[in-house]
Amino acid sequence: MDGEGGAPRLNRYQLQSIEKSLFELTRKQKSQAVPVDLPVPAFWSSVGQLLHHLEMELAETIRDEGMSAKAQLKSRRLGIIRTCVSDLTRLRLNAFTQHAVLSNLLKSPQGDAMSVSASFQSMDWERHDPSERAYHSGVGHLVEKYKHEVSWNALLRGSTIEIPGAPEISGHAPLTEFTEQDEKVSTPTPAAVRTPQSGNWEDPEFDEEDRIRQMDGFPDRATGAAPAAPVGEAPAEEESGLCRILILQDLSEPIITEDGSEITLTAGDVESCPTPIADNLIAAGLAEPAPL
Repeated sequence: MDGEGGAPRLNRYQLQSIEKSLFELTRKQKSQAVPVDLPVPAFWSSVGQLLHHLEMELAETIRDEGMSAKAQLKSRRLGIIRTCVSDLTRLRLNAFTQHAVLSNLLKSPQGDAMSVSASFQSMDWERHDPSERAYHSGVGHLVEKYKHEVSWNALLRGSTIEIPGAPEISGHAPLTEFTEQDEKVSTPTPAAVRTPQSGNWEDPEFDEEDRIRQMDGFPDRATGAAPAAPVGEAPAEEESGLCRILILQDLSEPIITEDGSEITLTAGDVESCPTPIADNLIAAGLAEPAPL
């Protein structure tokens, strides 16, 4: 039986694999300028099945137990996954837009591909969702419309009118053909070591008594250099967004963190959990703060 969007219905273990793939794909896409390959066909349909499954589990828990700690944890898990879906969608649409614009602008006026740097990758559409390919194609059509409205080819290549005796004017090379050029930078000669053009060097009049008076006026600066201000270091837990808590009651099910890992908590444990999860456990009476 098919699930949402025509994708085969997934079992519990397959849904857990999709959930982990969702977080992993988001981490990869954050560091890539081009759309990364999807891990499985019909990926977004599978994510839809995952969200539907979690919504059903949450509804059953609330119906049987009310808004218990277990229900709150499931609600938090569902919210984290939805946030991840939103972030991944934004990152991928930005990447598809940038790729579609560049691939179009790098075409010559005759429609042939200009010289493209090795870092520019073509799309393997078998590893992407069909809706993403349609979006990429739509952006390409909009770029073509823009180029027509602003006379893009004429701006780059000039008009077809020939002016007798006029020097040939050529545009800049494509952005991908620029190379770095060495620039000669002249290092200024310090004033103290410059060779005077005429005459002999004369030391300024500065006797020992003047030097002693200056040292007495600034006893803490024997060399004239100000002491470096101490730099404080923020606690590691605050920088990483973790909160240290003491578990008061055993939890029957492990907690799923944002990176997809599971944490099993028992009474008496002291754990460093993500702040949102720690706040929910404290609010439910299952834990209390345990700062260092």
